[in-house]
Amino acid sequence: MLKRHNKSLMRAFFMLDLLIVLCGFLVAACIRFGAEGRHLLSFPLQFKVFLATYLAAWIFLDSRFRLYASKRLTSFGHEALEVSRATFLCAVFATVPAFFFRETPLSRLFLLYVWCLQTGGLIFFRFLLRSFLRYIRRRGYNSRQIVIVGRNGRAAGFLNGLTESPELGLQTVGILDAPAKKPVDPLFSAYPFLGEIGELEKVLRTRVVDEVFVFLPIKSFYEAMEAILRLCESVGVEVKLPTDVFSHKLAKSAISMYGDVSVIDLYTSPKMSLQFVLKRFIDLTASTILLVLFSPFFALASVFIKLTSSGPVFFRQQRLGYNGRLFDCLKFRTMVENAEELKKTLSHLNEVSGPVFKIKNDPRVTKVGRILRKTSMDELPQLINVLKGDMSLVGPRPPLPSEVKQYELPHLRRLSMKPGITCLWQVRGRSTVAFDKWMELDREYIDHWSLWLDLKILAQTIPAVVSGSGAA
Repeated sequence: MLKRHNKSLMRAFFMLDLLIVLCGFLVAACIRFGAEGRHLLSFPLQFKVFLATYLAAWIFLDSRFRLYASKRLTSFGHEALEVSRATFLCAVFATVPAFFFRETPLSRLFLLYVWCLQTGGLIFFRFLLRSFLRYIRRRGYNSRQIVIVGRNGRAAGFLNGLTESPELGLQTVGILDAPAKKPVDPLFSAYPFLGEIGELEKVLRTRVVDEVFVFLPIKSFYEAMEAILRLCESVGVEVKLPTDVFSHKLAKSAISMYGDVSVIDLYTSPKMSLQFVLKRFIDLTASTILLVLFSPFFALASVFIKLTSSGPVFFRQQRLGYNGRLFDCLKFRTMVENAEELKKTLSHLNEVSGPVFKIKNDPRVTKVGRILRKTSMDELPQLINVLKGDMSLVGPRPPLPSEVKQYELPHLRRLSMKPGITCLWQVRGRSTVAFDKWMELDREYIDHWSLWLDLKILAQTIPAVVSGSGAA
């Protein structure tokens, strides 16, 4: 029933969202400005421009993020994140033109109220809608009739999920499969077997079918799947294909559009998201503030380095960054000027395993350099790399090209994230950690990355640096 009135419902939801956005704006104005904020027409020009741009941005992002598309198979957390991302971008877009009208400055507290109220209102509306739909679907209303093609492990997993989630409102009409194919799971006996794959047309003619879920292996049934797609396309029935087309242990999958071409993404490193935008914002803000705060130390360190040894203040070394991009990594020079030449004569003293060179009492290190290394102050110039975008505050340490040439294949995955000044390796032992454990910690960071993890690592880095534990 709801499917039949889909366009009307989407328009209604769109109007409700606009009403929530407008109410959020008015409530924020009342909280911030009291009685003066009750009358929209009396607002200063800058606030009117902000609201108009916000509404225009919301209309644009509606189609960009498909905020009104069916979320039957989408988690509430994912939908809430999409809404939060959309309102954040709307606020950013709306703030820019408003600053050109300086009649009355936009209050930062007002902007915070607007974002919180609008985001909270939109998410709460979706929560109520989901609760209502879940309620009626559990009672057999607003259901979708589906046919399963294929009786394999993936189909069994899908049917198990439907059994555990009746609120999805998906009712299985029956199953089609190849004639010689035997079911791998006794679960399939609970559903009607409708016949061979070629009988799908008969099923579509004689039964109510809203969607066809195809779980056939592509390699063996490519022509059959193509025929199913053509048949369903001609009669207007939706076809669902699993995105896990290939067997993979770590890679996650997603659908992306490149122009008019839809592709399946398989990825192991985190994808670009609002969290990554915030990560870059933190990098820019923190690196700028820290460079200003530490500018007296930069001047003092430069003087001591020049007075105690010959050579430049900064040591520039080519390192590999995101996906193997070369960049000049900066450090305060802590060694004698010809340190790289002396390295060849000291290779037999290397104290760590793997393609890394480290000596606890390295004879090339100067007196000032030893102090800088012990306190990790030698790496402060890398804040410039963070500001430029070559590095981040948190991420796997950037390796030398010569080290990467000796990497085993799984080690290369640490290059799939932007390198950082600190990471799990730095807070769990630094130079005392063996190479294989170091690589394992970097993979752990990539697999479990979140903005919260970055903040925890930054908080743990401070005591690790102050205590000097594991520094070499």
